[in-house]
Amino acid sequence: MVNTQSHNVISVRSLSKRYGGVQALNCLDLDLEQNLVHAIVGENGAGKSTFMKILSGGVSPDSGSIEINGESYPEISVSLAKKLGIGIMYQELRLFQHRNVLTNLFPDREIRRGIFIARKQMAEIASPVLESIGLQVDLDSILSDLSISDQQLIELARVIIEKPKLLILDEPTSALNAGESDRLLDLVRQLPTQGTTVFYVSHRLDEVFAVADQISVMRNGSLVFSRPTSSLDRETVIEGIVGEEKSGRIGRVTKKLNGAANERNILEVSKLSNYSQIKDISLQVSVGEIVGIAGLIGSGADELLETLFGAKQRKSGEVIIEGKSKPSLSPQNSVRDQIALIPADRKRLGLMMERSVADNLSLVAVGGHTHGSAIVTRASLDNRATRLIERFGVKTEKVEIRVGNLSGGNQQKVVIGKWLEINPRLVLLDDPTRGVDIGAKSELFRLVREIADEGKGVLFRSTEISELTSFCDRIYVIKDGVSVCEVSDVDEAQLIKLINE
Repeated sequence: MVNTQSHNVISVRSLSKRYGGVQALNCLDLDLEQNLVHAIVGENGAGKSTFMKILSGGVSPDSGSIEINGESYPEISVSLAKKLGIGIMYQELRLFQHRNVLTNLFPDREIRRGIFIARKQMAEIASPVLESIGLQVDLDSILSDLSISDQQLIELARVIIEKPKLLILDEPTSALNAGESDRLLDLVRQLPTQGTTVFYVSHRLDEVFAVADQISVMRNGSLVFSRPTSSLDRETVIEGIVGEEKSGRIGRVTKKLNGAANERNILEVSKLSNYSQIKDISLQVSVGEIVGIAGLIGSGADELLETLFGAKQRKSGEVIIEGKSKPSLSPQNSVRDQIALIPADRKRLGLMMERSVADNLSLVAVGGHTHGSAIVTRASLDNRATRLIERFGVKTEKVEIRVGNLSGGNQQKVVIGKWLEINPRLVLLDDPTRGVDIGAKSELFRLVREIADEGKGVLFRSTEISELTSFCDRIYVIKDGVSVCEVSDVDEAQLIKLINE
């Protein structure tokens, strides 16, 4: 990347923001140098999202100063951010699901000729951008018909079309497979040469080291350090993110010590198909095992867990839970059978964002109640929530707070906590670390290993190949809706080859 000028596009001093009793930003001092890829990392709740929202006009700071291209501003509005050339791609998509792709690429700024929308001109502008990120999609397609990964790329293309001077990317690869992620990172590396400074926020440290010129670490709303990537290593960054004491406890996730598979199967799947991607999948999960599912977006891997849980309709095939065939798959039956699904899209499928932490933590246990009285009191719900908050280390001021006000990592802990409350026999983990910081990810994996060691079964899909190879006892590879092979003790390169060949 070429640094054509050595001055800061943005400088903030003593920037602070408080939400109730939570200090989101605490006298933050930070400079973003022009024509660089500048990565910011930190645990969920470190203040990254608040900082991004302040820069893009979504949130006003309580105090501090913001300087953009040498000019000082007390705060940034959404309209001013656009005028200054600040574009942002949020992790949570902000697209119109009922409208077509082209309309989503030009929201509220369609090119017009008189009273008519100049669709041809818009398409001529959009097509090269879509090609640059490797997305082949019909511009007339309705957005809701596309995969989450395609939608995420469309969100990115929408921002790039605006030709921002500062592009803020929030977990831009969270829904992308390995090939799509590589193309996106290649594009990000090129943007500074075209006059765009990139502010890159990600929990995936491999990506950060691959793409960033500068890495800044935030903790508890303040800057820990900001240094050139060439002067840093992974261990130093992790220590900065979580602190020296905690970093010593974060190590490589290990497979179970006893390599021999238990003879008793919790889950047996034979020739499973649904009405969409899944054609012929067979697999087994034994007691005490963590079994991985690997496959590209659209291969069927991303629909398998929802189909097993009953959220997507089974077409044919047999599903056996602890020796008993299940003729009817539904979410209600799965809860009663003590099967838990931790969904990939926690905000849309895993949580009631407008309800309290207590309501969310109690939802599954109360819904799955089958014996005795189902009457519950507010006090019992709050007590249950308090116990789970302490167990999983959820950072929240009180149980009555809206779950939507929590950081992404703490929201994920709530999703996991509510499902583990039913003491599941089988846990279906669907890309559970999406948008989760390295500290929370390590805690999650240790918890899941403990669950397996207690005699439960775990079926785990991840878009991060390194998670599968380091964490799973066995891995099934899914291609074109078919389980093509079962492997163990493979490295990342070998698994990537199997998925893509």
